[in-house]
Amino acid sequence: MNREFHEVASLFPLLSGSAFSDLVVDIRQSGLLEPIVVDSEGRILDGRNRYRACLEAGVEPRFVEWKGHGPLIELSLRLNLRRRHLNESQRAMVAARLAKFMERAAVLRKGTRTDLVANLQPGERRRSAHEAAARVNVSQRLVSYALKVLKHGCDELIAEVDSGELAVSAACLLTRLPNEELLQQVGGGLRALTAKVRELRGCKTNPQPDRPALGSFGVWEQNEPQPPHLPGAGPVALLWVPAAQLSDAILALRARGFHYTPLAA
Repeated sequence: MNREFHEVASLFPLLSGSAFSDLVVDIRQSGLLEPIVVDSEGRILDGRNRYRACLEAGVEPRFVEWKGHGPLIELSLRLNLRRRHLNESQRAMVAARLAKFMERAAVLRKGTRTDLVANLQPGERRRSAHEAAARVNVSQRLVSYALKVLKHGCDELIAEVDSGELAVSAACLLTRLPNEELLQQVGGGLRALTAKVRELRGCKTNPQPDRPALGSFGVWEQNEPQPPHLPGAGPVALLWVPAAQLSDAILALRARGFHYTPLAA
């Protein structure tokens, strides 16, 4: 009979692909070196991947019951943050799941049903996200992306981020697609997803001549005679504007006789 997974075990992504295959081979050759931690009801708290690998390798899994004290969520975080080598996007997904877990705990403290998490105040949601980001050591911005991916993304898209293959910021952008189109893009694999992200990022504004690409470096110089006492280039404009106002800023610069010169790489 397959063991049930405790909710806290689901904070961290399951291994897949070559990483899981390597674990299966290692357990088949060397056996299970670290026992699987379960609660008093036999639910797996830590070791989902080792358990699955034991079943795949035909090795009898060993279990040990957790006798410690304190929140089980802390046990999962302590063991996995030390053991797992996760990138920022993967940690953001962990933090997002942790924030949702904390939201449900806040609802329980109020004596309300856990399916009424939507009744939480925005301040309580922000506090949960802030605490989760700090606990997992990832930025709140990435956690906000991950929360949107969990809410609006399909299982396949979430799996791409959990695997470490797709950045959480890119996945968040893809959640704007209609469900059918999103599923189609995910079905095309990582290359199709990456191409779609480039398309979505590039179609926000219409291309214009002499317009710098986002992320490029250069200077805007004014097309007017330079004063005789100033050697080198003429007046140079340095701007810091919101992305939404970038086009207006470029038009204003051109209207005043400036042109853009990219800096050499």
